[in-house]
Parts: sequence; C-alpha cells; structure tokens
Amino acid sequence: MKSIQAILSALVAMVVMTPLWGQAPVKPDSAASIAFRDAVVSAPKKPSTPVFKLSHDYPRSVPDTCPECRWLNINVNFGTKFPPQKVESPQWHGQHWDEYIQAILDYVKQGQDPQLSNEEGWRTKVEGKTRWYNVPWMAYDPTAGREYVHGTTNERTATLGEFLKAPGIGPHVQFFMAGMTDACKAEYPWGFESWSVGYYNEYGGYALGRTVPPSGVPQMGEYLGSAVPAGLPFPKGTVVVKVLTSNVPVDCVPFLHGSPEWMVDRHKYTKAKGYECDREVQSDHVVQVDVAVVDPRSPSRWVYGTFAYDGDTQGSTFWDHLVPVGLQWGSDPWTFPAVPESASLALQQSAINTDIGTFQHLGCKDRLAGPVDNPQSSCTSCHASAYAVPKGVPGVMGVNAPPSFGFDGMCQSYSLENAAYFQNQSFPQRFPGGQYSDAFSLDTSLQLAVAFTQYGYFNTDHAPQTCTDPNQIKPAQQKVEMLLKMRKKAVTK
Repeated sequence: MKSIQAILSALVAMVVMTPLWGQAPVKPDSAASIAFRDAVVSAPKKPSTPVFKLSHDYPRSVPDTCPECRWLNINVNFGTKFPPQKVESPQWHGQHWDEYIQAILDYVKQGQDPQLSNEEGWRTKVEGKTRWYNVPWMAYDPTAGREYVHGTTNERTATLGEFLKAPGIGPHVQFFMAGMTDACKAEYPWGFESWSVGYYNEYGGYALGRTVPPSGVPQMGEYLGSAVPAGLPFPKGTVVVKVLTSNVPVDCVPFLHGSPEWMVDRHKYTKAKGYECDREVQSDHVVQVDVAVVDPRSPSRWVYGTFAYDGDTQGSTFWDHLVPVGLQWGSDPWTFPAVPESASLALQQSAINTDIGTFQHLGCKDRLAGPVDNPQSSCTSCHASAYAVPKGVPGVMGVNAPPSFGFDGMCQSYSLENAAYFQNQSFPQRFPGGQYSDAFSLDTSLQLAVAFTQYGYFNTDHAPQTCTDPNQIKPAQQKVEMLLKMRKKAVTK
C-alpha cells in the first residue's frame, strides 16, 4: 500500500513540476507562440554569436520572505519633511544609501561573469537554479522588439551631450564635447541608439507568470476593488535588473574604455539616412546598469537605482567599474515642475552620489536619471507612468495611456501635465489628473506596458505595427529640409 502511495505522490509531483507550456504543442501564429518568442528576427542556422533564449519557466510560488534581500534590513529613512521643519536632500554617505545600493548590486552580480562578456552575456541560472526571468511579448514589434543575440530591445536614442559635459555649460543641454574632433561629431548626427535587456528575479517572475500564463493572453484580476493584471502588485522581494548598451564609440566617450562589447542585432546605420529598419549584428558597449526593488518602507513601494560604467575607476572586473549614480524612491511632487518654482522644496526622494567622477546629466531638476535616460524625466516618474488599456486594445502614449517618455513642456514649467507626471502613486491608483481614467496601473513595469501594448496589436490588428523609420533624432539639416517640404506642400494646396 505504501509503495502505491509513494508512486502516486511521485506522479503528482511530476505533474506539479511540469511547465504547462510543455504539455501540448502551440500553433506558430497563436498568442502562446508569439508571446514567448525569443526574438523578432531568429538567429541564423549557424550563428557566430551567442543566441538569446527567453527565460519564461516562471515559478508557481515563492517564499514569504527573502533572506538574500539584505537591503530590506538596512536602516534608511524614506521620510519627508515640510516647513517649518528644515528640508534637506538626502546625503549619499552617512545615511546608508551607499550601503543600500551596494547590497542590491551584490545580489544582482552573484553568479554572473566577472567581465559580463559578450560570450557569456547574462546568466539566468545562479547556483544551478533559475533566478532571472524575462517579460513576454517583447519580440513582436519589428522596430524595437527583441534581437536574437542578447535579447535586447531598442530604447531611446542619446546624444553626445548626455554622455559628456563641456566646461561652463549647464547639465541639461545637449551638445558635443569641447575639443572633440569634427570627425566624431560628423559621424553620428543621428545620435546613438540604446539597446537593453531586463530581468526579474523569482519574486518578479512569479508575478509575470500569473499575469501572462502559458496561453500568452494577459489575465486580469482584482486588487483592493480595482481591476488589475492578475499577478500584480509585484511582491516584496522583487528585484529587477537591466543592462543598457549603446553604439557610442570609446573615442567619443573615453571613460567607456574597457567596457564589455556586446554584439547586438540592431538597426543598420548610415550617415546619409541614419538608422534603418533592416538589422545587422554590430558592436555595442555596456554603458549603464539599472536596478529596482520592492521595499514596503518606500512611499511608492519601489526603489530605483542606476549605475554608470567608468573605465577610470580602480578594479579588475566589469562590476568594479560600475559606479552608483544614485537611488530614487519617489518623484518629489513638492518640487518644480510639479509645483511652481516659488513653492518648490529641496529634493527629498533622490539620493545622488556626488563623488562620481564622470559627468552625469541626471534628470529633471536633478532627480535621478542614468547616462542614457531622458534628462527631462526621472527613473521613478517615468516608470510610475506604466499603464495599460483594458479590453485587449493597444495603449498609445499620450492618447489613451500616460506619456512615459515625454510631452511638450516636460520639466520646463509648472503645468498640470508636469504635476501629474511628477506625482507619487501607489498601486492600484489611477494615473493622476484624470486624463487616462480607463488605463490601469502596471506597478511601474514599463516592460509589461510593452507586453500589453503588443498583445493589443496582436488582438486587434492581428499584426504588429510596420517599421517605417526607427530614427528618434533628426539632424539639423534634415529638420530644415523637412520643414521646407512641409511649407512647399502648404503653398501648393
């Protein structure tokens, strides 16, 4: 009798441990197939590069506590003060913020290649167990979707002014470095593309698996009386890491010397046309690493951090050359442009590393932002605008979903748009201001925002949006020519 019970128990265990997507084949044009696709363009049959495999064997459960999350026990103060109390910005040293971000980095780099080499890339397994998972539905968009070498996706295009500062110029102006050769300026008038890949640890992976099950169709549930994705909010213990690369050459930005060179199947580039829809494998440099953690002590439940690569720092590994830029746990809604300048208080929800040796443009009014991030935004405010649209339709930023990546007048003056964008939010709160009242929160996950949007195109148009022009920056000459063409058309009408 005992032997029969043992056999039955073993069979049940096998069923529980078998991934649902392994039980039956899926059709190549189904949501299940497309959602968990590895890349927009598959690797050749005999690749000369590493080949990315989407990590989506999401865990069915996670522990109640995370003993490895040391930062959760570090005594930092997330509080804010208001007049007549003395309002001061957080100090990087002496208030444990430097220890906090170092504890996150120690966790993130565990089991990774010391040099984060192109050959190794990001390792999803740590000590024989899968620790890191990817978001599905990010290999559907032909313009910005995943490429096959490292699974990176196309982000914003940076200018040299965001990497380097000329003497006497303010930190939020885009320009070329003083003394830079004309050849370097002339070679990249279209800016530098950024391609990145993000991973969630097992706590985040558990939430992803509940949100997008093996069917590939995002599922909705309920939280605090609001309709939300079934797996959200992300639980305590969630860690997100993102590796950002750029095609900016080292001779243009000298402090990138020695940074890992990753091969990326990205847009072809010519000086005449800039970036084109066709892709080819090219070399990028790793320039930035972002982290984010769920910490219930934070007023937003999240803490964001960013690291910049600096080849001039001491050390023998890639990780030794990562220098923390800072941490952020809120958008400082009491600071311009969320309020008029006359009422603006000192920043209290960004802790910036003032010892960093390389130029950092930071974000709006010196809120936290990384080297290739939007200097008119900030880490928390950008991610807090991650929302999706109900009923399986695409989210269009600025139309039916918040404008995560910018709007007219961002960070320029006090306005209702800036007040909403730089507001603090708690899941499942709707986006402030009431303009996008139907959109539901994705708990700061911009990657899930991509997933829901791409599923929306699959569900409604049954096809992704066609790539027409991946250029995000138009050189001055091209802008003039475009305006002349528009004026000519207006005259002839």
